[in-house]
Amino acid sequence: MKKRPVLLIVILLSSMTAFSQNVIDLNVAKKEIQVQIEAYVDALRKHDSIALGYLYTIDARILNHGSPSTIGRAEIIKAYGEMIRGSITGSSFITTGLWGDNNLLVEEGTGYFSLSNGKVVSKGRYLLVWKKEEGQWKIFRDTFFSDGKLPK
Repeated sequence: MKKRPVLLIVILLSSMTAFSQNVIDLNVAKKEIQVQIEAYVDALRKHDSIALGYLYTIDARILNHGSPSTIGRAEIIKAYGEMIRGSITGSSFITTGLWGDNNLLVEEGTGYFSLSNGKVVSKGRYLLVWKKEEGQWKIFRDTFFSDGKLPK
């Protein structure tokens, strides 16, 4: 009879330890994500599709609107190369929400993409799922929702 409370306490403490190892300081995580977002904006501005690709995990996916998903870092690098050749080299993003733990973070935000001449070609909202790879937060899933046509 006395062994049950001890066993229950051991199980409870084990569960709490496992939970506490997954807890994350979201303020610190937001700063780490912001560094990665700034690296993204910088790489796009510098026409560096390879640097852009390495901001994604090896098994990342971009969930495209109206076309199949872009799967894997190599295909993501190609997709950014095409985007850059199409003169899209500007962007800006604002994080409006961040949730998660030490394994995965979900970021919600707003942003835009622009041509090399500064003209905004797409403005909208996004969701990113971030995953730790090689000690850094990298994009695991990416999707962007355009707000529609922009005035000319």
